[in-house]
Amino acid sequence: MPYSLTHSANHTVEVAAHLDAETVDRERQTIIRSIRSKARIPGFRPGKAPEAAVRARFGEEIREELKEHLASVLWREVVEDEKDLRPLTEPKISSLEFGDDGGFRLSAQFEVRPNYEIGDLAAVELPLVSVEVSEAEVDEELEKVREEQATWEPADDAAAEDGMLVEAELHGTVEGFDDDPYNEDDARFVIGSEAVPPEINEALQGARVGDEKSAEKTLPEDLEDADRAGKTVRYTIAVKTLKRKVLPEIDDDLATSIGLDSLDQLRERIADVLESRKIADRRSRWRRVVLDHLEQGIDQGELPPTLVQSTLREQLDRYAYTVAMQGGGVDPDTINWQEIAAKAEPAARQEVLDTLILEQLADSWEVEVPEAEVDAYLAAEAARRHIPLAEHKANVAAENRLESIRHAARIAATVDEMIHRAGGEVE
Repeated sequence: MPYSLTHSANHTVEVAAHLDAETVDRERQTIIRSIRSKARIPGFRPGKAPEAAVRARFGEEIREELKEHLASVLWREVVEDEKDLRPLTEPKISSLEFGDDGGFRLSAQFEVRPNYEIGDLAAVELPLVSVEVSEAEVDEELEKVREEQATWEPADDAAAEDGMLVEAELHGTVEGFDDDPYNEDDARFVIGSEAVPPEINEALQGARVGDEKSAEKTLPEDLEDADRAGKTVRYTIAVKTLKRKVLPEIDDDLATSIGLDSLDQLRERIADVLESRKIADRRSRWRRVVLDHLEQGIDQGELPPTLVQSTLREQLDRYAYTVAMQGGGVDPDTINWQEIAAKAEPAARQEVLDTLILEQLADSWEVEVPEAEVDAYLAAEAARRHIPLAEHKANVAAENRLESIRHAARIAATVDEMIHRAGGEVE
């Protein structure tokens, strides 16, 4: 079967292939026999109509089925013959034609997986990254634990100040939009926090329960809602309750409140968590350093378009999900998705290139899927969902997630091997 391959930009390959008339006729006869065995033609018993009658009755069906079949034959033979050709996409057919000589011609394009020249890992200089945990870092984390275990006690006789929790009736109107007020009867916020407009924080200083305060805020000129840009928002805040934060002592009681035996055990647990976090951060940093070294000279503009678009689509889906989960009244239809996609594309291209490099290394080093880690991951998921492991595995397989989990585990193992070969410590 004669064919030719032409390599184009973005790892696209154009194929032109030809089947001779004898092969085409043989495949046509196979299709005709198949149709004839099931054909119902008036005047003949089922499956007994002569070939000429079948051709006359089903000529168009035979031609279209033959085209589709011959295209698959040609594609299969090209892939089997070109062992180093690793298609990423199914062929996009540009033409299927029967020639005057009785032969058949196909023209198509498809994307292939790039094969990069991988640099010498021994030449990589990994930066020194300490994973030691200092007492000061443990103390800082202890303060966070203390904040998390804080309680709020009533302070209705006190004057409001930064750090106090206020419950209030909050009402707001935008200049020129009096028919669209903002009302929240049970607003709760901490005075002085960054989440609260500074104008409201200032207005509440010294306020007492029962007081009503007012504040004004000018909206930014570059606000996405152009009708409200530069307008003045007027707030009224009726103070209902005030509470003061009470921090626990850093002692054994703090440890027992979160299920540990003593303050010493809490400090040890914090040190272990911080060390694990530092080890993970070091691995991430080393991963980036090694990949940057291996990717030198590779043009990110020359990547398979299908991979870039699918990765970008996944990133946009994650962004849309985050917006939906955060709520806040954001209407997805008002989001400029083209602008978001343009901003996200460089990260998508980086992710595609990283994955291609790591997959090539995994193949070259014959990295196996760490099945024990896959099983541990699935077992943890099953436990969180309170279902039997076997049932969860079946669900994951039915959702077509199993292969993506196995792929992620293999890539993680490849990153560890890559760092190890570059001279880094992997834990």
